[in-house]
Amino acid sequence: MTEKIRALGESADPARWTACRRLAGWLAFKRAPDGRFHAGHWWRGPLLYSLARRRRPRHVLEFGTGRGYAAACVAQAAVDGVFDCTVWSVDARPGDEPQEWAFELESGPALRRMTRAEVWRECLPDALQSRIRCLTGDSRRVMRRWAAEGRPGVDLCFIDGGHDRWTVTHDCIAALRVANPGCALLFDDYSPRRGYGVKRLVDARIAPRLPAGALEILDMDCRNVTVFGEDLSHRMALVDGASVGPDALAQFFAPAMAGWWQRGYALYDAARRLVEWTRGSA
Repeated sequence: MTEKIRALGESADPARWTACRRLAGWLAFKRAPDGRFHAGHWWRGPLLYSLARRRRPRHVLEFGTGRGYAAACVAQAAVDGVFDCTVWSVDARPGDEPQEWAFELESGPALRRMTRAEVWRECLPDALQSRIRCLTGDSRRVMRRWAAEGRPGVDLCFIDGGHDRWTVTHDCIAALRVANPGCALLFDDYSPRRGYGVKRLVDARIAPRLPAGALEILDMDCRNVTVFGEDLSHRMALVDGASVGPDALAQFFAPAMAGWWQRGYALYDAARRLVEWTRGSA
């Protein structure tokens, strides 16, 4: 990962990334099940910042706002690089929903119950907030209305929403349908973890269709929480649309959109909604 940051023209010296590390202390700080606090895999911020500074995207699509760390780092790149950029960030969780929020303060870790909107107002400068457009709702429903609501084509997409294979495949297809020529796709959590579909999607459907050098697997220099007794490295997959050609990415899933995948996702979505309804009526 540090090699990629250097290749994008930035320094991999942690001292260079004080601003991103500060953002991580507000927006990516977490409390592990054992009670310890950590800043997640905060290097994804410098990576996204470096990609944005190099590519100067006018519009960025993000699946999975979370607490807003990734979007804030892209917005910071636009501010520092003095270019116009809007981050369209999709998340099912509304910004006014209270949640337990961990902060890294000078006095030590702290926990507060706050909404994302409240934290952003307290921690993020207006110059960053003004570049982020939050779209609340299931990604399938949000993206279905994309063109009808007059939203633009995108130049960079960060896929970090639902991690099951149906949702991540949907988000990839949806991104390709609104991607401008040369759009880059960055997938978080390229991991063999059970229940995750990113690695399966990239390995089985994307990698075989790409020319050499168009796909990079980036080790984020950190470890995930041990799962089922296995300590897993945290990786991301980057598809360089500029190396693929203007129409190639859009053709990847044409058969899937027309056939088995669309039917399978509809069944998956119906089952998920049934489970949610059952829980809500219990």
